[in-house]
Amino acid sequence: MDIFLEKDILHDISRSSEIEWIEKNDQGFYSSSSCIGMNTRREHGLFVVPDASQKKRVVLLSKLEESIFVNNRLHDISTNLYNTGIYPAGYNYLQKFSMNPFPEYTFEVEGRIIEKTLFLLSNYPLLIIRYELKNKGIPVNIIIKPFIAERYTSEITKDLQGLNTDTYLGNQFVRWAIKPNMPEVYMYFSNGDFNPASLWYKNFVYPNDVGKYDDSLNENLFNPGFFQTTLNSYQSLDLYISTKKLDAHNLDYESFYRNERKLRKSININFDQENNFSRIGRSLRQSVKIIDDKPVVSISALDNIFTTRDIIFSLPGLFLIKKGYNDFKIHFKSLFSQINEGLLPIHSPVAREKNHTSAADLSLWLINLAYTYYRESKDIEFFDNEILDGLQSIYDYYQKGTSHNIYVAKNHLLFTGDSKTSVSWIPLKNDKNEILRYGHLLEINALWYNAIKILAELYLAAGKKRKHAKFTKIAEQTRIAFNEVFINDDGSILDFVVNDQKNNDFRINQIIPLALPFSPLEDMIARMVLKDVENNLLTPYGLKSAKTDKEIKADILHRKSADYYNGAIWPWTISFYIEAALKYSEESRQKAVTLGKYFRSIGSLANNGLINYLPEVVSLNGQPIQKGIADFTPSLSSLIWGFFLLYKEIKTK
Repeated sequence: MDIFLEKDILHDISRSSEIEWIEKNDQGFYSSSSCIGMNTRREHGLFVVPDASQKKRVVLLSKLEESIFVNNRLHDISTNLYNTGIYPAGYNYLQKFSMNPFPEYTFEVEGRIIEKTLFLLSNYPLLIIRYELKNKGIPVNIIIKPFIAERYTSEITKDLQGLNTDTYLGNQFVRWAIKPNMPEVYMYFSNGDFNPASLWYKNFVYPNDVGKYDDSLNENLFNPGFFQTTLNSYQSLDLYISTKKLDAHNLDYESFYRNERKLRKSININFDQENNFSRIGRSLRQSVKIIDDKPVVSISALDNIFTTRDIIFSLPGLFLIKKGYNDFKIHFKSLFSQINEGLLPIHSPVAREKNHTSAADLSLWLINLAYTYYRESKDIEFFDNEILDGLQSIYDYYQKGTSHNIYVAKNHLLFTGDSKTSVSWIPLKNDKNEILRYGHLLEINALWYNAIKILAELYLAAGKKRKHAKFTKIAEQTRIAFNEVFINDDGSILDFVVNDQKNNDFRINQIIPLALPFSPLEDMIARMVLKDVENNLLTPYGLKSAKTDKEIKADILHRKSADYYNGAIWPWTISFYIEAALKYSEESRQKAVTLGKYFRSIGSLANNGLINYLPEVVSLNGQPIQKGIADFTPSLSSLIWGFFLLYKEIKTK
């Protein structure tokens, strides 16, 4: 289903300024703004590109300021937010905004209909924008002013000194190189003229930066001049924006548009026509970037994040639902190659030079990911000696002890971290800044048991019966120990145990032992825990991070926020819950039907916030408020993967 926003939303700036869109390509370029064209975060920009290192992104072209003259009467159709207020208020001319599949703005000025369409080429650093007069009548004059930022997405432009503000004019193109060691920007135009100038527009304000950044929120943008042309009925002005010099003779809008539209439509999610995930599926696939000629999963384009745990969580929804096994194996092997002394780095090496391995769960999630692939593909040949032995090496390092105080204790369970070292994805601290969650952690030991069982199963499938028997025996010892340590007399489970301290906090990690293919819990206990999860954590938008009765603040929620771990909703946990609910349901097919209806409302989040994307975190105060990382790949993947599991359950039973 494509997106169409009408005047009732567009002319209500309190609503329309909260609805954003993003265009991405597989080269790491993106274009993004709000549905009224007003930039509301410093990461917004019409042309945002990777820097030379490919580890940061640069906002080259922030936006275009557009004016229409009808019989010499001026109409400014752009919208900006300055520290003095909104100017101009061009959103009042907007009649429609759509994504079909590209962003399209439709303006009406004195009865003249002007349509603006923009899109990035999927496999080339080129943004294409067309302004077209769509109806009969008197001609209009159009003036387009480029606003250039040329700064990293996490920064803002303040200093006006020392910049190269010269405009280099060519044959139907202009070029700017504002800062040394930064990408240049080329703009080609199909007709009209460009008139150089040197102007600054000061004090732009980005409301979505509040609470996220500590520096000043006002930005100054450079305007090097303006494009000017006259449009008669059904005529257009085409702009081609790139970091490279182009051959003007090969710039054919119709050909580019037709080919790119065909490519977008071919990337389809067709397993469930009722819920129609095609838009979200296409957006999910745009999360795969090519960096140094290698495919890499980007967790967020706007925030430029490449975190290992999130990559692992994203791969099933990205590739396995469409049997993209070769692509999956490429990404899996990339992760596999990063194992060092049994541990994986927190961030993908392509994005971080300084990295660390202080997460005890990552390697265990990788083993679980391997088994997810095997269950879907039955490709045991993939697990040759190198892969299977490499997975066992994770076990071996954990068994004998590795970095960050990660080792198997005498009770057969993993002990991880200490009061100064957090190895958990839930980093709780006390007032003295001491780590609280360390020792025997619930989710870590559930993953540990699951990993041992997976090794046993893979060795059995590979015909290595002795190793199968060995790991089966170890798994049983681990299961018994898990139940002795983590299960209370009333059947509830502990969050963590360290020394004589037993913590009973009810957190989201209680879903982990239930969602894994091999749970150390007895079915009766698992069903009790699942009921508690449903009563205390479950919402139509995902699971709450912890049991709480308080109202979660609706300000910026992110991983450094206490509320993030103490009751905020994580949409990327939907597939965890679905896997657990199907496993422990007495009538799994009917449960799948029920859950399909229950989670259907989350699709509205992909229309009301960042179009076609789901956020990292939600605050539910009467209505879902999207916060944290806006274009969060694991959220999309979890939704797609979860509904794929529901669809399989319904169709196969």
